[in-house]
Amino acid sequence: MFDLTTFNTHIDLVDNASTNQEKGSSLENLSKYLFNCIDGIEVRETNVNAPAEEVDLLLWNAKIEEVFAPWDSLISVECKNWSRPAGSHLIDNFATKIRVKHLTTGIFIASNGVTGDFVNGNNENRGAVYRLHEHLTRDGVRIIVIRMEDLRTLTTIEEFLDLVKDRYCKIYMHRVF
Repeated sequence: MFDLTTFNTHIDLVDNASTNQEKGSSLENLSKYLFNCIDGIEVRETNVNAPAEEVDLLLWNAKIEEVFAPWDSLISVECKNWSRPAGSHLIDNFATKIRVKHLTTGIFIASNGVTGDFVNGNNENRGAVYRLHEHLTRDGVRIIVIRMEDLRTLTTIEEFLDLVKDRYCKIYMHRVF
C-alpha cells in the first residue's frame, strides 16, 4: 500500500545522497517501493549481475493493473541517478538488454532525464530521445523514461500509474515527456 510519508522519505534519500553508491541504491529503493505498491506488480530481483549485463530491477507483471496489461510479463527497470541527463549509449545498452531477453518493454528511470531534442525538431543533437524512437520503430522495443521531477510531484500511486500510462502512449507519438 502506498504511503505518502514513506514515499517522501525515499524522495529525500535520493535528493540527499552524496556518494555514487548512495545515489544508485536510493533511486533503486525508491523505484522498488513504487512498483511494489502496484497491484499485480512485484519486484522479483534487484541488482542482478549476469556475465555481460546488470539489471537494476526485474518486475513480475501479473497484468492485473490495466496500465500494465499490454506490457510483458517481465519488465526490466534501469535506474540512473546522475547529475546530468543520460546519453544515447545508455538507452542503446538498455534496449539491447531487453531485446536479448526477447522482451519488448522497459522503464528507464533517470534522475535528470535523457539527452536529445528530436521531438522539437533538433535533429543535430539526436541523443537518447532519438534512440528511443529508433528502438521502437526498428525493433519494437518500448522504453518509457521517468525523471525525478516527475516523481517529486506524486501524492498517490494512481498518479504514478497515470504517469506510466502517459509515457507509454507518448512513445508512439515520438514524445518522451
